[in-house]
Amino acid sequence: MMCHRFHLKTGAQAIADLVNATNHCDAGTFQQDLFPLASVPVIRRDAHQELELAPCNWSLLPRTWKTSAKFPTWKSFVRKYPTFNARGESIDEKLSFRQSFADRRAMIPATAFFEHGFFFGLQDVETFWFAGLWDRCVIDDETIDSCTIVTTQANRLVGRHHPRNRMPVILADEDSRKRWIDPAIPRRGELQDLFRPLADDRMTHWPAEPAQ
Repeated sequence: MMCHRFHLKTGAQAIADLVNATNHCDAGTFQQDLFPLASVPVIRRDAHQELELAPCNWSLLPRTWKTSAKFPTWKSFVRKYPTFNARGESIDEKLSFRQSFADRRAMIPATAFFEHGFFFGLQDVETFWFAGLWDRCVIDDETIDSCTIVTTQANRLVGRHHPRNRMPVILADEDSRKRWIDPAIPRRGELQDLFRPLADDRMTHWPAEPAQ
């Protein structure tokens, strides 16, 4: 598993206000403890290229996906072929993600993410942003908006707790957030530096409470 659980304590309107986005998430749209297939809040560009906060299912379903005898529902497909994470190294090549990388990049807010018994957050910052992608798939009369979290090689702090040495791509400053969600930047080259793991000294971590 890579990033398969995160926490979000910040309310929808407060999240939207952080980036001057229009809020389309009703109260109760998402939980604080989030796992794949859950509804999560996503900052993305709307049809007029303005920022909006909207709910998406966490496991990206490509816009070209169709039902089949083998996969009669979209959830059966993403359970068999998990898409809740997208490796940054191949994000512009893999069929599941390359279209969304080109035209539907997004930001996913969090207050902590979980890896093997520990939560990780940012020093002196309550709400931070994962680099993400979103897509929209229309199946019969159902419109499914979904998303994924982009991952990269872990820094030393997270790597000590992750057997595959992975962590989410964190957009920790305003410049990185602006560039990631800028529709005028369609290619990887201008975003390459954003895939670097966040420095250890900008992060904090603490043990998760054992299950009761």
